[in-house]
Amino acid sequence: MLTSLKQVVKKTPLCIPFIIAKGLITQPRAQNDEAFILHRLLRRYEVPKRFLEFGFSGWEFNCAALVRDWDGLLVDGDEYNVRIARLIYPRIQARALWLTLDSLGSLMDYATAAPLGILSVDVDGNDYWFLERLIVSKPALIIAEYNSSFGLRPITVPYDPGFDRTRKHATWTYYGASLTAIDHLARRNGYSLIEISNSGVNAFFIRDDFLTADDLVLSPSTSFREKLFLDGSRPAGQWERIKQLPFVDVRDMTVWA
Repeated sequence: MLTSLKQVVKKTPLCIPFIIAKGLITQPRAQNDEAFILHRLLRRYEVPKRFLEFGFSGWEFNCAALVRDWDGLLVDGDEYNVRIARLIYPRIQARALWLTLDSLGSLMDYATAAPLGILSVDVDGNDYWFLERLIVSKPALIIAEYNSSFGLRPITVPYDPGFDRTRKHATWTYYGASLTAIDHLARRNGYSLIEISNSGVNAFFIRDDFLTADDLVLSPSTSFREKLFLDGSRPAGQWERIKQLPFVDVRDMTVWA
């Protein structure tokens, strides 16, 4: 009942006072321990105070702790999330945009207009293909969601401009790319894996020229963590349900069928 009422309010002018009221008692935050990891990394590395994050929730996103001191751009296909950002985080730019490889041009313009400290990618779909396009902007730090249901296989879902994981498979677990696939892309472009969130969702990569002798570079095989599913299922079980679907091996771009 309460959820249904909230959905109705979101589509009316009442959403504005609702967002403002909630903003008085709700602080933006990362979903799990991403904020803690980011705080630790930003004490270690001096990066430009400018971020680009796409695929965000109005109250939860990876760069939430930076909205008061950094410049940034938040992008999402949900107008409601963007409205929250515009009302509550006035320092930060926010755009409503359905992301495709064709519509990434404006994000590339932002990413290359000045040195970029953080690029955060979480769209539950074409993540690999968007990161591949934007990684040439050379952000200092990359936060990328990986799909632990794919295990350590070097795979991503094929690009689909209309990708919607809720329609691709009943489990909603057919999306994105594996940790191995993202690490392969990162290493090819001069980045190293240095942190994994405790939830088994996000991986952190630093540009190699920031590395010091004290840094420990991780590998997917030794740092992989599983996502915890609310229904108690495990990634290996989820893989059995989706393994017949098409995948792309990022090492040679061949299609698994």
